[in-house]
Amino acid sequence: MSHYRLRAGFRAPLFLAITLRVLMGVALLQVPFSVRAQAPAALPPVSQATQNFTLLPDRGNVTVLKLDDQLRVGKPIADGEALTFTSSDAIDGVVERDMHLKGRAQIRRNGAVLKADEITYNPDTDIADLLGNAELSKGNTTFKGPKGQFKVDAREGSMETPTYELRDTRGNGTAKKLTIENSDIFVFDKATYTTCTPENMDWYFTVSSLEIDNEQKEMVGTNGVMRFFNVPIAYVPYFTAPTSGERRTGLLAPVVGYNSNNGLDITQPYYVNIAPNRDLLLLPREMNHRGFMLGASYRFLDKEYSGVATGEYLPYDKQTGTNRWKYDWQQRQIFAGGVGPGGAPLPGSWNGYVNMARVSDSLYPTDFSQSIAGQVTSQFRQEVGTSKQLTGELSNWTVGAKAASFQTLQPDPNNLVQAPYNVLPNITAAYNNQLSPVVSDTSGKYLALPTGPKTTFSTDYTRFAYALGSNFNAPPPGAYTQADRTVVKGALALPQVTPGYYITPTISFQSNTYNATPYVSGSVPNAQGFTIPTFSLDSGLAFEREASELKGFFGRDMLLTMEPRAFYAFTPYQSQANTPVFDTADAGFGVSQIFTANTFIGNDRVADTNAATLGLTSRMIEANTGAERANVTLAQKQQFTGQKVGLNGNIANPTTYSDTLGSASVRLLGNFSADMFGQYNTQLNRFVQTTVGASWRPTPGRSLNFGYRNVWSPPLQPSAQNGQATYVPAATTTDQYNISGQWPLTREVSVLGRWGYDALTIKTLNTLIGLEWTRDCWTFRGAYSQAVNTSLITTTQVLFQIEFRGFASAGSNPVDIMKLNVPGYMPTSKPIPPSIYENYQ
Repeated sequence: MSHYRLRAGFRAPLFLAITLRVLMGVALLQVPFSVRAQAPAALPPVSQATQNFTLLPDRGNVTVLKLDDQLRVGKPIADGEALTFTSSDAIDGVVERDMHLKGRAQIRRNGAVLKADEITYNPDTDIADLLGNAELSKGNTTFKGPKGQFKVDAREGSMETPTYELRDTRGNGTAKKLTIENSDIFVFDKATYTTCTPENMDWYFTVSSLEIDNEQKEMVGTNGVMRFFNVPIAYVPYFTAPTSGERRTGLLAPVVGYNSNNGLDITQPYYVNIAPNRDLLLLPREMNHRGFMLGASYRFLDKEYSGVATGEYLPYDKQTGTNRWKYDWQQRQIFAGGVGPGGAPLPGSWNGYVNMARVSDSLYPTDFSQSIAGQVTSQFRQEVGTSKQLTGELSNWTVGAKAASFQTLQPDPNNLVQAPYNVLPNITAAYNNQLSPVVSDTSGKYLALPTGPKTTFSTDYTRFAYALGSNFNAPPPGAYTQADRTVVKGALALPQVTPGYYITPTISFQSNTYNATPYVSGSVPNAQGFTIPTFSLDSGLAFEREASELKGFFGRDMLLTMEPRAFYAFTPYQSQANTPVFDTADAGFGVSQIFTANTFIGNDRVADTNAATLGLTSRMIEANTGAERANVTLAQKQQFTGQKVGLNGNIANPTTYSDTLGSASVRLLGNFSADMFGQYNTQLNRFVQTTVGASWRPTPGRSLNFGYRNVWSPPLQPSAQNGQATYVPAATTTDQYNISGQWPLTREVSVLGRWGYDALTIKTLNTLIGLEWTRDCWTFRGAYSQAVNTSLITTTQVLFQIEFRGFASAGSNPVDIMKLNVPGYMPTSKPIPPSIYENYQ
């Protein structure tokens, strides 16, 4: 290990070499050198410069040519102040009376260009007559026709049988007549509109009249007929449509699909743009197997609050004969103080939140959700909460309160879901003497952490309650109808952190007290509390070296690190067999959990431990950017005494063996990535957990993904207090495969899919097959999906969408389901915004 060095220490030769070069450069900058080039004249005094000198160029008198790495748009000029330029092969007429421009004639004014074979301009009437190959260009808008007439100053005019192009939307078409009411409003008679190129007019819209307002970014048409491959597919007597991505009140494209539960499913959204910071989406929905449903979604945003409220109501379901409904309200509120960058609360801030969701019955998500994730939802939460950071002498304290109840659904009678306890209420207070923000050190390269002892203290009071009726007869979570729990925690740490090493000894304790009421008096012993201390010592080193041997492979400088870590924890044993479990579970076994003292998450269990964990991590990092290309971790916990505390009581025959943990991840220049995790049990001679994932994405629109997960679960002991009625033996509980990807077959056709397989049940869990066909101005997307929601219900969906570029889309939106099921999926039709210099003349 002699070729490694402590990271960022002054003993590192790389640090010294760069430092000496920087210092030498700074010193040489102070030494004047004689040169042949003449230096520019000195700038005038500051007082004079502020009055008579322009430092940045504008469209007036530019006195300094400032080099820049990009084009910039100058200040806008009013039409009355702009100059008019003309050019032609020949010119004649009377000065200030009549002007004749012949042969390649042009008139330019403030970005507008008039072109024709011949132009006659009368300054008195401000009318320009264009004859032969007439053309008007302004910004990204161009009109062409055989002749036209325009008022140059008023920006008004007309053109016969024009063709036009709107590059902002890639729209173009023809018309019998064009009337320009001002610089932003264009009216067409008997016009066509499309975003296809003239060579491929796959779809187009014909209208009796069409008005395009560039300022309002809107088009209004009458008697519109939509044609697809010259076949009429829709007629609209009157319509409005946005010509940009800005929000606009009006009808959205209908959503059409087929679902095995609901039959033909049609939704016609209507969008209401209430204000810049709030809007409403109405969602009337007709299902021929169910009936008519009305849905709505209201969004709001302000400096002090934001949120969304949605609701759905079906007055009569044809299949169940009942009314069915759902509501979901989420809101965040700042009462005082506000938040800083990244959403971190500012000192003294006071905020609150609401998260309320509920449905009418257990099968509502399965029957009406339009996504796979929503179909398998089995729990809805109703929660309100608030927190406040105190100020003054109490600025290290934060207090909070919340109340939460849960609605647990039972969509599958063969697999009942256990409901959690309701929290009515939860009150917390926490103290932290190191609340000062993390800042950069004097070099700006590293973070300077707060130094000195770190003291934390918290108290937590919770009342748990459970009502069977509100959870559709779910199995009760425990033997108690109600319980009061008080938790007090405290810790003292002495962190010593440097760029090359750290060591942190910590002494902590947790004290729990309970007052619980069982369903049946005397059925279980009184709930037992505890007070348990813990000592832990965490330490680590960080070495790095330059990996010149990898530069030929990656084409850039790389660093290799070696980071050994040692962690020791001691917690004395105290029986918790009579301590109930309200919000606690096993923490699992991973890279983060193996370096913690407690093997449980939650406040109802503290594991006894006398164990040391040794681990080693090695990383491969880009020297210039800091991007991590690969890392490998090996770790093992050695228990000196076996753990006796289990989640559902004491462990009868504890052992001191420990599993070996390994993880690795690789990122090869953004094209290939792989992640692996394994937990190996030497006593059982088997892997307890195995996770493998890999992805190859050579170019946008091309991706292949593979995933595998296997989990072996230890035996589960029975516990009357915690709702575990029977003994569950050890077994493999998860053995699943997932394959997905997206790949183009031709320049126009791309396919994608996903397949999920459960090896335990020998059953396909979900299937998705999709197709994208992208042409010049439209994209067709189709998808077939099938998912197993419960042991009795399998949902099949057929989704399709025709997207007309720059205008609208019709059909259901399979893009959402494709994004959720195919990692790395990218729609093939991505519009390219036009450049402001695209039509420069």
